[in-house]
Amino acid sequence: MFSITNVAKTSCSKKKRTYPLTEEQQRLVEIAQDKRGSTAYNESITFELRGRLAIDRLRNALQTVIHRHDALRTSIGSDGFHQIVTPVLDIEIPLLDYSSEDAPDEALNKWLLAESQQPFDLYQEPLVRATIVKLSPERYAFNICIHHLVSDGWSLVAILEEISKIYSGCLDIPPIQQFTDYLQWYNQDTQSDTFKTSELFWSEHLRTVSPLRLPLDYSEPKQRTYQGSRISIQIPSDLTLALKQRSMAWNATLFHTLLGAYAHQMTQFCQQNTIMIGISVSGRPTHLAEHLVGYCSHFIPIYLKTDENSTWNQQVQRTKAALSQAFKHQNVPFARILGQLPQEKQQNQIQVTFNLDMTMAIDLVDLQAQIIPQPVTSARYAMGLNVIPELDRLHFDFDYNTDYFKAETMQEFLVNLIELLQGALTDSGLTDNHYI
Repeated sequence: MFSITNVAKTSCSKKKRTYPLTEEQQRLVEIAQDKRGSTAYNESITFELRGRLAIDRLRNALQTVIHRHDALRTSIGSDGFHQIVTPVLDIEIPLLDYSSEDAPDEALNKWLLAESQQPFDLYQEPLVRATIVKLSPERYAFNICIHHLVSDGWSLVAILEEISKIYSGCLDIPPIQQFTDYLQWYNQDTQSDTFKTSELFWSEHLRTVSPLRLPLDYSEPKQRTYQGSRISIQIPSDLTLALKQRSMAWNATLFHTLLGAYAHQMTQFCQQNTIMIGISVSGRPTHLAEHLVGYCSHFIPIYLKTDENSTWNQQVQRTKAALSQAFKHQNVPFARILGQLPQEKQQNQIQVTFNLDMTMAIDLVDLQAQIIPQPVTSARYAMGLNVIPELDRLHFDFDYNTDYFKAETMQEFLVNLIELLQGALTDSGLTDNHYI
């Protein structure tokens, strides 16, 4: 069982420090040991930068962030159950020059694909790497890749904010919040009555839930695989605005409406009235919510029932109630819950996921920046929808396991989901079943 004592709150030590892995981190170590999952948990983002880039200043900004945060100087101990924080860690940030290529963008895309397939050695720091690619005298690409073991989506937002401020010479740098602060809080929280009540809640639910009966296009592999692909689409601004307004009219959020639609579409796809969808939560306490870098997030299972005779409002209210109940017990990491179940019950607990993502941005003085889409060759789950807000519209990234599904099956699923969302604008009955 996870336990930690005498946790230091700063990185002032000149010696390497060792702490036990959390249950979620242990799960990632196990996955990484399987070559099929070795790159599935690489977190990568690439920005196109236009303007006069100060290359050394950008390098220094990232290096300063690494010096500030213990998690970015962490690797796994040889026993596979502990993490080691190195007091000082300098990384190389190479500059690739494709500016003389006939097709620099093609060269960049080829490099991004190759980079996405490079695994980390979790037993050897660093578990973060970065590269600057020159495409023309005033056009660059900046790629950061971090293993999920030491970072998550909330961490990446904090990292990008700090890089932006340090590069731009801003003195208002957020105070350091270390992952060891989280470890200490988590160890204390596991001893609380509230935590134990939540553990009981989840163990009772997971013992009775039936796994999804996904209609696979191929025979299910005997062992779990991570081969994947992604379909990306833009939701037009008029539909996005209308969905936000309809959500407000239902006294709900856009998250409730989108999840309600996704859940209904999934019940039709699987021909089940009750399904389980994994939702990502930050895992952070309030006092560590803003600037903590480390792997704290985890999934919680949301149990959703649908009725094809329901109105949209009824579907959204059911979704809202299910989320409210689950969020009361979100402090328990899913890996910890699974560890308390019989082995045969641990398989296929969460097969599909949904996430309303945070806006990822980098703001470097005198530069224009925008995200470059990442090549995707792996999938962590059978299916997963990530919704990204973009100004006045929504961006859908739909990842799926290519050992389970054909591309055309997933494209049909996504098209039907969009049609379902369009039907929400009238608050009529839910769309007829496309899969009968």
